Amino acid sequence: MSGATCDEGNIILKISNLDYYYGSFRALKSVCMDIVKNTIVALIGPSGCGKSTLLKTFDRMSDLVAGSRVEGEILYKGRNIFDPATDITLLRKQIGMVFQHPNPFALSLADNIKFGPRVHGERNAEKLDWLVESSLRAVGLWDHLKDRLDKKATELQADEQQRLCIARLIAVEPEVLLMDEPCSTLDPIATLNIEELMRELKKKYTIVTVTHNMQQAARVSDYSGFMLMGELIEYSKTSSIFSNPRDKRTDDYISGHYG
Repeated sequence: MSGATCDEGNIILKISNLDYYYGSFRALKSVCMDIVKNTIVALIGPSGCGKSTLLKTFDRMSDLVAGSRVEGEILYKGRNIFDPATDITLLRKQIGMVFQHPNPFALSLADNIKFGPRVHGERNAEKLDWLVESSLRAVGLWDHLKDRLDKKATELQADEQQRLCIARLIAVEPEVLLMDEPCSTLDPIATLNIEELMRELKKKYTIVTVTHNMQQAARVSDYSGFMLMGELIEYSKTSSIFSNPRDKRTDDYISGHYG
């Protein structure tokens, strides 16, 4: 299924004829889609349809699965990420992942933020302190936590932990944020707070998120892609997907007939 047609000059990720295999099992089937800069894309569909698998191909986390292989192409800013010359560490700095369950390190708040920049070679103390403040400001935690930067990150509430993990990702100065069901463990109020944060972050970043929450996809995303059994059935502006889907299978899923 072809992806939505977008302005070529604004495309940051271009996925073409992407197949992904676990051994002989074809988990993704000829996926094509264009992802535009500074938008939020929601991947929706029933459990096991390939949403998270697709998300993990974007930063090649999918490489970590034994016996897996990929066919097709993903262009990041015009360069194929599957090229053997690709620097995987640099790729994962540019395209970072926030996971379903918050996973702060058992370190102080400040050291959580400094961890990534240090891995990538940053040693300047002033720059590291600036990254701590700017990253926590970006996720709305600075005023609340600025006097407790030595506090263990694992002592934060769940929604604060998820915000911290986003801040930790922002600190390495990526361009694309991948979010695999980032609100699934949060209560409704915390979920709305994260959604508000996502809308704010898209001013600077491109966000691709996986969600089972149809209301969340409708509220927060600019584009939505409906997946079923490894296929991208339909990909378009979210307003079109939810008000006038082209494929009956999309309509059936959104209307709750299955999934």
